[in-house]
Amino acid sequence: MSATRLLVLGVVRMKGQAHGYRVGRELLSWGAEQWANVKWGSIYHALRKLSQEGKLREFVAEGDEVVDRTSYAITEDGVAEIHRLLRRGLTRRDDPAMLFASITLMTSLPRAEVIDLLGQRLELLEKVGDELLPAEEWGKPRHVHELFGLWGRTIDADIGWTRDLIASLRAGEYTMADDGPDAFGLPPAAS
Repeated sequence: MSATRLLVLGVVRMKGQAHGYRVGRELLSWGAEQWANVKWGSIYHALRKLSQEGKLREFVAEGDEVVDRTSYAITEDGVAEIHRLLRRGLTRRDDPAMLFASITLMTSLPRAEVIDLLGQRLELLEKVGDELLPAEEWGKPRHVHELFGLWGRTIDADIGWTRDLIASLRAGEYTMADDGPDAFGLPPAAS
């Protein structure tokens, strides 16, 4: 649910206000049903739960009364929750869906903070990679060693990808929150 929470909050924030169908269409256009297991039911459940928790504010927007639709806007607590979830998702390795969701919304944080968070993730990955023991060293059948080979290569690929992303950010790629109001994931600029 955390990845869905982050994505739902992120879409409502970047749209300024949105109803459930709009949130769902946006997330489906990102392919989130494939990489975060987002489904229509989980979107509506997240909207209701986040509203109950005070992270979103429910209201009837102009025209919504005709179709009996509820719209949502993010609250200050909701913005704080986005930042909390982003920080968690960018630093841990145990929840791929949270990482994927965090990457989609990372530009809504300042560049230096994202570089620091990814640096923390890199340290964790390197530590895990250093601690891998081949199966024969702990008396398991030789074929179990293949699992450790797969795990090691997966961690190595993750380390390489994380280093590349950090390098891209350091080189100034992507418009981040502190670069201006046009960063993906930020609310629409006030007119």
